[in-house]
Amino acid sequence: MSALHFDEATHTYTENGVRVPSVTQILAPLNDLSFIKPDVLQFKRDLGTAVHKATELYDLGELDESTVSPLVQPYLDGWIRLRAELPFEILGMEERVFHPAHRYAGTYDRLVLLDGKRCIFDLKTGAMFPSYGPQTAAYKNAVEKASGKRVEGRYAIELRDDCTYRLHEMTDPEDWQVFLGCLALHRFKNKHAA
Repeated sequence: MSALHFDEATHTYTENGVRVPSVTQILAPLNDLSFIKPDVLQFKRDLGTAVHKATELYDLGELDESTVSPLVQPYLDGWIRLRAELPFEILGMEERVFHPAHRYAGTYDRLVLLDGKRCIFDLKTGAMFPSYGPQTAAYKNAVEKASGKRVEGRYAIELRDDCTYRLHEMTDPEDWQVFLGCLALHRFKNKHAA
């Protein structure tokens, strides 16, 4: 039986006491953010975290909307709009998953039932990056391994600062292979680190 643990302070996963890489660490080489000033990057990360928490509390029915920052509100409004316009059932939310064969971990945003299909939703508040395909493929494969049930769809949900959303279906059949390539590179670099 797997014992997956996540340390919030260091953003690290361990499985039965052994550190395992996260999906975002593995895919880091695909996202060159060096052109973004560190303070802007930190602001965007903090905003993304706040939006994720607001949508999670909203979905749990525990959100006091009077406490939502004006910076977060438009993104939350986009999520509320999506929930009204695209009926789906939430099967899982902010769940940590571990892939025992490939030994990586991550936290998906939502596992939903959409049009009778189990799908991964990954919420985004910034620019759309090509790495979102491999990211959702990693979550999909970990969920399938843990549950024994097929996941038939993968979506990046772009929440925007104008209270709207965009639904981006991830359909590239090479996404899983790209993730595995990044995982191999991650392991190689760690093995040969000075």
